[in-house]
Amino acid sequence: MNLFKRKNFWIILFVDLLLLALCYYGAHWLRFDGKISAAVLHNIKLTIIPLLVLKISCFYFFHLYRGMWRYAGINDLFNVLKGCVAGSILFFMYVGMIYKFIGFSRGALLNDFILSILAIGGIRLMIRLSFQMTPAFFYELVSGHSSNSRSLSTTVIVGTGPIAERLLREIQASELLTYRVIGFLDITRKTKGMTIHGVPILGPLRKLPEIIRTYQIKVVLITKPEEGSLDVSSLVSDCAGLGVQFKVVPSISERIQGSIAENLRDIRVEDLLERRPVQLDMDLVKNELEEQTVLVTGAGGSIGSELARQIFSCKPRTLILLDNAETPLYHIDMELRLQGKCDVAIIPCIGDVRSFKGLDRVFRKYQPDFVYHAAAYKHVPMMEANPLDAVNNNIIGTFKLASAATKHHVKKFVLISTDKAVRPTSVMGATKRVAEMVVQSMNGNGTKFVIVRFGNVLGSNGSVVPLFERQIASGGPVTVTDPEVTRYFMTIPEAVMLVLQAGALGKGGELFLLDMGEPVKIVDLARNMIRLAGLTPDRDVKIEFIGLRPGEKLIEELLIKGEGIVDTAHDKIKICSNSPGVDEVTLFENIRLFNLLVKDTGNPQAAVEILKRLIPAFHFNRMSFEERALLSEKKPSFTKRTETELPVQ
Repeated sequence: MNLFKRKNFWIILFVDLLLLALCYYGAHWLRFDGKISAAVLHNIKLTIIPLLVLKISCFYFFHLYRGMWRYAGINDLFNVLKGCVAGSILFFMYVGMIYKFIGFSRGALLNDFILSILAIGGIRLMIRLSFQMTPAFFYELVSGHSSNSRSLSTTVIVGTGPIAERLLREIQASELLTYRVIGFLDITRKTKGMTIHGVPILGPLRKLPEIIRTYQIKVVLITKPEEGSLDVSSLVSDCAGLGVQFKVVPSISERIQGSIAENLRDIRVEDLLERRPVQLDMDLVKNELEEQTVLVTGAGGSIGSELARQIFSCKPRTLILLDNAETPLYHIDMELRLQGKCDVAIIPCIGDVRSFKGLDRVFRKYQPDFVYHAAAYKHVPMMEANPLDAVNNNIIGTFKLASAATKHHVKKFVLISTDKAVRPTSVMGATKRVAEMVVQSMNGNGTKFVIVRFGNVLGSNGSVVPLFERQIASGGPVTVTDPEVTRYFMTIPEAVMLVLQAGALGKGGELFLLDMGEPVKIVDLARNMIRLAGLTPDRDVKIEFIGLRPGEKLIEELLIKGEGIVDTAHDKIKICSNSPGVDEVTLFENIRLFNLLVKDTGNPQAAVEILKRLIPAFHFNRMSFEERALLSEKKPSFTKRTETELPVQ
């Protein structure tokens, strides 16, 4: 009965009544060459109500009022034909039985049948074409493909929007896809009982487990709404143990080429994060970087390589890729060259941010306008055991790079930082906080220095996700440090888009924070990944808690106490309005001491003491460096690394 509560039902019903009445009158007008006698008009008036009742009843029986006409297809037009045929036959029988055809023209009744098909089918086709005129619809109309052929796996589609409709048509038109779509699930709760191309909308999303059992569903195809969010994590959790396979329609960027159905993919971890898709004005970034010379450090790493890809799409004049690792640098260089944009000069440079002479040579030769500094040592336990190397790369390397940028009049320098720089408990976090201080202190010398701070990224080198995947594939256990440990997560492309946007917004001296959404419990992430593999957590795959390692936090932060937040033009980018000031004299004196330690004494404890002087909030566990090195070599530390990955590479 929900059908009668819908406004659209009454609108289309009124339109049908009006069209049928006009068709009935028009049929007689055509039959009698435009001259309708009083007797014929009287007969029309006598029979118009029975005609409308019989035809509308047939239309209702053949589901003409359950279809979503913006998605009208060949099945819906067949239903129109069946409804008109049945209605005309019943009315023909009615006139024969009641009036014996006395005073009625059989030719007029035949005209009425033809006009009814044209009018009722035509209005629905016009509705469809007004919403979406696509080649696929005409292919369907010509080829006659329907949903009753060839499928192997009983399937439901989550969603009833344009993407869901297009997905159904592509499945019906393909000879290769092995899905038999038996229904849709409504996300908006507004369309239950209706149909799309004859396929029913079975009910609201919350009934998915019940529908899977009832119809023995094997595959669930998820189409995310264009606006709002869909809790994929809860969806997978609710259907755990039902033996159903989930696939998701990829994002626009993933399906930019090819059909939706061909690009269907398995659910990935990022689909479980309950994050709204980021909408950015990339024209701002493109206007800044187009026809400029851009240098990316750490270009072979996860963040650096994605920076290179997205900057490359902005059509700079020259893109300089700097990394001290040959193989990953080669890979990103070849990847960009294969894209065929020969108007962008790509220059791979084997180099090290710890070598001022090497940096000076690169800057002098290529004169970069913009620098994105993504090179850093990032792994917490490894840096705990090797603090001098962390200081040398993350602090001295940043200082030398920033100095070279100032010397060669770079327009803007963007430092990629991390949430572990906030109230650091690790050497790595402390060195990144000092790197922030270095960049802040150098702003105002002709180069605009900008800092972007954010949390963990999915899929980065050393990320928790591939680790969990390997552990699940081997049968477990999946290792998590603590049941309460939480981390902020973001996908690499999303993080880099926001970095570029923040960099373009920066006027110099800002410390930007990226809105990472809600923190995620690592144990929940592990359980969801086990479910995605079709297994049950704690039954098929065990979860083992191994304890926090040296330097790790239970909960990460993005803001230092005393820092305020100011909104920007982008709702996912914030600015620290009152970041603690930097005593430049003390800072640069201690950098000089760091340099002496690295070159001469090699005393790691002295380096830690200097870090503590620079960052009073830094609390370093006094475990000996020999013990830390031994702990780092133990199996739980690195072969079972969990949530310590950082976005900087």
